[in-house]
Amino acid sequence: MTPTELILSKLPQAKPSGKGWTARCPAHDDRRASLSIAAGDDGRALVHCHAGCTPEAVASALGLALADLMPADGRRTDRPVGPKPTSKVRKSRHGKDKQEIYATVHDAIAELEHRHGPHSTTWTYHNPAGEVVGMIVRWDTAGGKDIRPVSKTVGGWIIGGMPEPRPLYRLPELLARPHDRVYVCEGEKAADAAITIGLLATTSPHGCESASKADWRPLAGRDVVILPDNDDAGQGYARDVTSILVKLQPVATVKVVQLPGLPAKGDIYDWLETHDASEPDSLRAQVEALADNAPTVDPSSIIGGPILQCLADVEPAEVRWLWPGRVPLGRITLLVGRPGEGKSFLTTYMAARVSTASSWPDGSDCPSGSVILISAEDDPADTIRPRLDAHYADVRRVHLLSMVRRIEAGGERHDVMFTLADLEALETALKAHLDCRLVVVDPIGSFLGGRTDAHRDNEVRSVLAPVAKLAEKYGPAVLVVAHRRKSAGSIADDLALGSRAFTGIARAVWHLTRDSENKVRRLLLPGKNNLAPEGNGLAFTICGEPPAISWEREPVAMSADDALSVENGDEKKKPGPKSETRNKAAEWLRDVLKTGPMAAGKIKDEAGEAGYAWRTVQRAKDDLGIKPYRDQFGGAWMWRLPS
Repeated sequence: MTPTELILSKLPQAKPSGKGWTARCPAHDDRRASLSIAAGDDGRALVHCHAGCTPEAVASALGLALADLMPADGRRTDRPVGPKPTSKVRKSRHGKDKQEIYATVHDAIAELEHRHGPHSTTWTYHNPAGEVVGMIVRWDTAGGKDIRPVSKTVGGWIIGGMPEPRPLYRLPELLARPHDRVYVCEGEKAADAAITIGLLATTSPHGCESASKADWRPLAGRDVVILPDNDDAGQGYARDVTSILVKLQPVATVKVVQLPGLPAKGDIYDWLETHDASEPDSLRAQVEALADNAPTVDPSSIIGGPILQCLADVEPAEVRWLWPGRVPLGRITLLVGRPGEGKSFLTTYMAARVSTASSWPDGSDCPSGSVILISAEDDPADTIRPRLDAHYADVRRVHLLSMVRRIEAGGERHDVMFTLADLEALETALKAHLDCRLVVVDPIGSFLGGRTDAHRDNEVRSVLAPVAKLAEKYGPAVLVVAHRRKSAGSIADDLALGSRAFTGIARAVWHLTRDSENKVRRLLLPGKNNLAPEGNGLAFTICGEPPAISWEREPVAMSADDALSVENGDEKKKPGPKSETRNKAAEWLRDVLKTGPMAAGKIKDEAGEAGYAWRTVQRAKDDLGIKPYRDQFGGAWMWRLPS
C-alpha cells in the first residue's frame, strides 16, 4: 500500500478533487473539508491543511507517524531535512556570486529548512502545461509568519521569486474551467479557503503589491469577483487587480465584493471561520448571492473611456423653473446688455422676488429661497443693499460672495477675490444654504479668473461647465450677467462680449436694452431658449426714490433680434406686412372690439381663424392706440378700443 493509499484508507469520507482528494482534516474540528491529499511524483503522500495544521499533526490524528507519508526509502520529499544540500553558484558577468542553483525544488526547500527549520505550509504554482514552476514556503513564527518563494529557472531551482510574468495560483484549474466564475483572493491561504466551499479561486504570487507582475491573461473575457481583505492593503490590491482585468482583451467583467462582518485585516478564511456551523453549500450560495447582486465595475472609472447611459434607465422629468418659461432652475441663464441699461437693477429685483416668494411681473409664481450674489461692480452698502430694500427684499436671505479666505500651513490668513475657479468655495456656500434658488454672477468677466481668456471657447467652457454641474446638483438658477460688445451684428445672441461659449452653455438668453423711441423704457427681450418656446418680452422703467423697477402690464411682442434690427435701421429695409394687410387687420380688430373689451387670448384665436398673423394684429393694436390691461391681479390681459 502506498503512503497515499494508506492515508485515504484512514479517511473514508475523502472525495476526488482535481488530481487529488479532499477530506475533513482530523487534526481540528473541520466542517468544510479543508484537507487536500495528493500523490507525489516519487511516491510520497502530500497533505496540506488549509486551516494551518502541520503534516505531523495530521499524521498523528490518523494514528500514523510522519514517516508513513514517505516512500519506502524513507526520503522526506515534502519537507526535506538533513545536511545542507549541495548547489552550484551562477556567476554574473562581473564575476560576482549572483544566485545559488539547486538541482530540485526539494533541495532548495532543504536549504531553507537548514536556515529556518521545518516549514509549516507550501503552495505550488504551475505553468499552463501543469508543470511545477514555483512554490511558496511558509513558516509560522512567534511573531506571525515568514514566507519564502522557490522558483524554477533555466538552470535549475532558486530561492527567490518566479520570473515575470508569474502564473496565477491553481492555473491548470482555471484553464480547465473556462466558463466558470473566478474568485480572486489576496493570498494562497484565502484562495484555498474559498476552494473548500466549492468556489473556483485564485490569487497572484508574492504579495498584495505584486499584482502587476502576474500574468492575468487567462482571465480575459471572464466573469471575475474580487474578495478583498478588510484593510487598506486589501483595497489597494483590489484596485490594482481591477485596473489590470479591465484592460485585458476581451475585457473581464469585474465585481468587487466586501464580505459582511469581516474583522479588521480579515479575509474569506476568517469569514468562513465565523460561519463554521454552516454547510459548505450554504456558504457558497451566500458568497455567490453577494456576487450576483454586486454592481459591475465600470471600466471607464478605472481606465477612462466612453460613459454610456441607456435612456431606457432615465426617468423623464419636467423642467423646473425659477421664472416660468424664462429662467430655469438648475441651469445657467445669460443676461446680456450694455453698461447702464439696468442689468444690476434687474438682478436685485429678481433677488427680492426670490427672497420673499413674490410673484413675477407676468403673474407667474416665484419659489421661495435664498440668493447668493457674486458682484464686483456695485458697492454693497450704497448700492446693493438700497436696491434690495427698494424692492422689499428679505435681506436676511440674500448673501454676497466676493472674497475667499485662505489659511496657510502656519496659520496665516489672507483673503483673495472670489473667482469661478474657486469651485470648492462656491459649493461650500451652496451647502451652507441648501434653500438657495438663485445665484447671480455680475458681471461674468470679473469672475473668470486671470488665466481664462474670455474669447476662447474651450477656456470659457472649462470654467462654466463645472458651474453648470453645481447648478444641476444643488438646484439653483445661475444668472450670468454679460456685457454686450460694441461691434454691430444681426443676431443678438452673437453680441455677448467674449466667446460664443457663453450663449452656447446657457439654456436661456435674455437681452436688456433701451427702447429706441423712449430711452427711459427698458426692454427685456428673449434670445435663445432651449427649454421653452420663445416667449414675449417685458418692459419696465426705473423710477422713484429710492429708485426701483416699475413693470408695464402688457408683454412686448418683440424679440432681441427684432430690437437689434430696429437699432441697425434694418426695419425700414426689410419688407414687413404690406400696408394694405396691416390696414385690413386694424379694421378687423376695430370691428372685433367695437362691442367691448375682449381677452387677448380670444383675439389671438379669432385672428388665426380670420387669416391674420398675430404679429400683424399686434402692430395693428399699436396703430389703434389700444392699451392692454387686467381687471384683477393675475387675470387675463384684456384689449379695448381707446375712448
